[in-house]
Amino acid sequence: MNLHKSIKVEIFSERNGDCLRLLEALKYEYEGRSFTVPAGFVSDGASVPEFLWDTVSPAIDPRTLDGALAHDYLYRTSHYDFTRKEADDLFYDLIRAHGLGFWRSQKAYWGVRLFGGNAWKE
Repeated sequence: MNLHKSIKVEIFSERNGDCLRLLEALKYEYEGRSFTVPAGFVSDGASVPEFLWDTVSPAIDPRTLDGALAHDYLYRTSHYDFTRKEADDLFYDLIRAHGLGFWRSQKAYWGVRLFGGNAWKE
């Protein structure tokens, strides 16, 4: 797994809240596979359920940004043969590696595990 220390994004507002646009492509390697999130990719950050926001972190937070971009990309594409659980595990590993505390990371992880099914199916 590789960490991106400096991620360049543009933050803009959508009707459902703030979003970010990736300004440079990011390459990820995880469990022997790699994929690239292209420049221009749009994400809403760590989209854990709203009732967990206060106890996890803001949706756009440096500690969750890397994980959120990789996770959102894998959820929106069928490339690279990742399962939903593997995408969620990558999200968790990245937010922990970027310094989000254990309990907050657990809440974020279980938020996407329990409530991310519809997003994965879309």
